[in-house]
Amino acid sequence: MSDSPAKSVSLRAPSSGWLIAIFAGMLVTALWLLTRAWHASILDRYEFRQLQTAVSAYWMKVDGYRLDYEFPIFGPPWSAPLEFPIYQWVVATVSRILGTGLEPTARGVSVAFFLATLPAVYGLAGLLGLAPSRRLLVVSAVLASPTYLFYGRTFMIETTALCFSTWFLYTTVRAVRDDRWLLAGLAVGFALLAGLTKITTFAVFLSPAALLIWPHWRSGWITRARSPAAFRRATLFAVVPVLLGIATALWWVRHGNGVKATNPFSGFLTSQAMAQNNVGTWSQRFSVEYWRQHWGNISQMVLGEAPIALLLFCAALVPSSFRRVAAGSAVFFLSGPLLFPSLYFTHDYYYCANAVFVLAGAGFLLAGIWDAPHLPRIARLLAVVVFLGGQLLLFNRSYAGYAQRVLPAPPGIAAVIRETVPTDGVVLVYGWDWNTLVPYYAQRRVVMVPLGRAPETKVLDEVLARLPPGSIKAMLIRNDENLRATPDFIRERTNRFNLVAVPVATSADGDLYLAEDRIPDVLARVRGRTFAGVIFNAPPSTADPDEILLREVDATALALPLLSPHPVRVRGRYGVSAGLSDGRPTVMANATSELEFIPPAGATQIEAEMGLVDASYAKGGGDGTDGISVEIYELQPNGLRHMLYHRDLDPAHNPADRGPQAISLRQEGPFTRRLIFRITPGLHANYTNDWAYWSRITIR
Repeated sequence: MSDSPAKSVSLRAPSSGWLIAIFAGMLVTALWLLTRAWHASILDRYEFRQLQTAVSAYWMKVDGYRLDYEFPIFGPPWSAPLEFPIYQWVVATVSRILGTGLEPTARGVSVAFFLATLPAVYGLAGLLGLAPSRRLLVVSAVLASPTYLFYGRTFMIETTALCFSTWFLYTTVRAVRDDRWLLAGLAVGFALLAGLTKITTFAVFLSPAALLIWPHWRSGWITRARSPAAFRRATLFAVVPVLLGIATALWWVRHGNGVKATNPFSGFLTSQAMAQNNVGTWSQRFSVEYWRQHWGNISQMVLGEAPIALLLFCAALVPSSFRRVAAGSAVFFLSGPLLFPSLYFTHDYYYCANAVFVLAGAGFLLAGIWDAPHLPRIARLLAVVVFLGGQLLLFNRSYAGYAQRVLPAPPGIAAVIRETVPTDGVVLVYGWDWNTLVPYYAQRRVVMVPLGRAPETKVLDEVLARLPPGSIKAMLIRNDENLRATPDFIRERTNRFNLVAVPVATSADGDLYLAEDRIPDVLARVRGRTFAGVIFNAPPSTADPDEILLREVDATALALPLLSPHPVRVRGRYGVSAGLSDGRPTVMANATSELEFIPPAGATQIEAEMGLVDASYAKGGGDGTDGISVEIYELQPNGLRHMLYHRDLDPAHNPADRGPQAISLRQEGPFTRRLIFRITPGLHANYTNDWAYWSRITIR
């Protein structure tokens, strides 16, 4: 490149010390921003994609490495390869060696790959003729981009693909220019890694590679008669890395397609099925709305409007060589959305692949301004500071909030699955399509039935036939607009897998169904614990071991004015009767006992009071009570007891549990079904001195 920016550097240029200071300040600032909220949830932005990567990394850490890596959400062969798992392998390995958590390790690896990209950016700026200290402005412009300040720390492969692709570009150009086999070998290695990691990122770097190689290859063409061997090497160094990178990427795509095609639930992820979504249409490329969306993404997340205005002003003042580099960088930047319009239109993280070009162009314009002899030093410094500051302000407006806001908690139902399903068990999941939110946090293998395929029982049979008998230990059904789980559908599935036809746990994320013999153990494991958004339900009374010990009490013969309305059914292991407790009228209902009510029409509130008599835990001989549990249920039509209230009382050890205990339910109504007020012997299932009472129950 005969007319390179280096030839426009002013001999009276300001000291490079300022540029070193600016770069150092930008590097420190970027590191500080990249490491904020380091242990925060990954449920911040594009969590769908982050979770897919996280699931793969988790199972690599648990079960080791293999080419067809585990992505256990569709059933055997428990693999549906997407990208080649270089990033996931690194994350799993570092996490295992250092003993660090998977998510902070993934952030660290992403940041490391981003930082490793910067020397290649610096080197490429040098290949374009920029003076060493001025190259720091190019690197600083990349560091200040909101795109990299956010996605440079996510649980995603973006910075890994960027790093390999940038180094491919640098080493390939250097190999052709310097005629060095070592650089050519490195170029081949980086091309293979880039193509395997993410072919859509690698593809964006091919046109810059061709343009930057061209002048060096052309000079060899001109002189080939004098040095034919050197020309052949230049051609080899230019072509082989690209061809091998593309060929290896295509091999991986074909291999992944073959694995996905072995399972009917993962076939929709093959490259053929995803072709239109990946490549897009010509109408998109020429759509005004399409480019308006891109402008919104660019101006809000890549390069802000104020910095763009400043760069346009700078372009008018710098030599033409700087403008040509900036214009070429802008064209390379646009190659991403032109090649893959659907992907860039839908996912702003795809800008990680091409943002480096437009930011490098911005750095060149800043370098041109820095060396403009007709501008005072303060004006040059101000231009750089305004640009970088404008980019940081843009980050504060666009992405910084994710590190400051309270992010969604992992679904509580996933924690319940993790606690209750054996590690070798499989969960059948309906209504989540292939969203890996629940599988990742549940840390269990699942068979996710894609949306619209729930009625396809023959397809499900084909998938489940590859599992050992009895592998399905639970079923999760998400009842939303995409799946109408009718009673017949639920009954058919629960009967087939020997599950109770009513959920043991309910949340907005789904209803969890388990085998009947697992329910007592599950309820014992979760008793006294809180899982976000999850309501636990007791099994039908016939599944309760105390059921055969409870005897009916004639409720109509009892004068129980403390209860309103009158109970329609009363049962107790030791009976239920009116009496006195510490001088107060009560309904004596020792554990285990149940009072069942029909709530009045329009009932929305429950006010109650109960406790243990003082003598049950008073010192002075004999064994005292070790506590009780009080529970209130709403009886469902299918026999399920939907838990409204639970509390464990241990007055012997906790003074706050002594005396009458008030219960008030005002948010759980309206109450339209029968209500059951139940007292049990508590966590230890010991009935000794469990002398409990109700002093008041009012349902209105």
